[in-house]
Amino acid sequence: MKRFIYLILLVGFCSTSFGQSMSFVAGARAAGMANAGITNLDNWAVFNNPAGYAWLNNKAVGVFYENRFLMKETGYGAMAFSSPLFGGNVGLGFSHFGYSLFQSDKIVLGYSQQLFKGFSMGLQVNYFSVRQSEYYGNLNAVTFEAGVLAKPNDRLSIGAYVFNPINLSYFEDNQSKMPVTLRIGMSYLFSKSLLLSVETGKSINGYTPVFRTGIEYYINEQFALRTGIALVPVEYSFGLGYNNVFGNKNKFGFDLAFAYHEVLGSTPKLSVNYEF
Repeated sequence: MKRFIYLILLVGFCSTSFGQSMSFVAGARAAGMANAGITNLDNWAVFNNPAGYAWLNNKAVGVFYENRFLMKETGYGAMAFSSPLFGGNVGLGFSHFGYSLFQSDKIVLGYSQQLFKGFSMGLQVNYFSVRQSEYYGNLNAVTFEAGVLAKPNDRLSIGAYVFNPINLSYFEDNQSKMPVTLRIGMSYLFSKSLLLSVETGKSINGYTPVFRTGIEYYINEQFALRTGIALVPVEYSFGLGYNNVFGNKNKFGFDLAFAYHEVLGSTPKLSVNYEF
């Protein structure tokens, strides 16, 4: 009964403030580490920190889905693509959240580049479309997000990310503000097999965990195990990944993750990635 009440409050909050669906991260690799993925150098940086895909040398595409709290009404899916272009990388993304009475779509177009050795920056433009029941009406908006990532050495990475920094609102309703979100974090590679990530954040008109941390351990070159925890509220995460290289540069992989919220319950997550 308690879980049901919290779920009703969550869906109701989405329908009135729209903040929950604006700054979702994506990719089951980060999800397995409690979404502490602000320094991850992978294709899912399109959603997690646009400075991250500046370090990729090949084209990459991925799909992601999570069945949030095992409820079809809160399902979330995303697609991401990145490719080298003009000395940097271009990023494209699309995500969808919700069900028939509340749906939020996000389209992303961005560019990321290493400005000098050990430092990159990315900037993205986002278009949002919110479709709701007739009582609330539909909304549309455009905003931007930016990120930076520094690698002082081969082991340490430091990242920062901001979404909607000038507090833009929807075209149809100036009183309905999109969230302003700031996240900062770092990761440290203790060895070729062990990575520790730590992240914190703050949102206005939205929500982001106060603290989250995760660990990634590679059993060998193909298999990885992950775990993490987010605080306020408490959510535990676990995951695994598989990657295989074939041909000259083609790389296929998939990641599985499972999160358990202290009140709302379980969320399975899956992403499939292809690099070429």
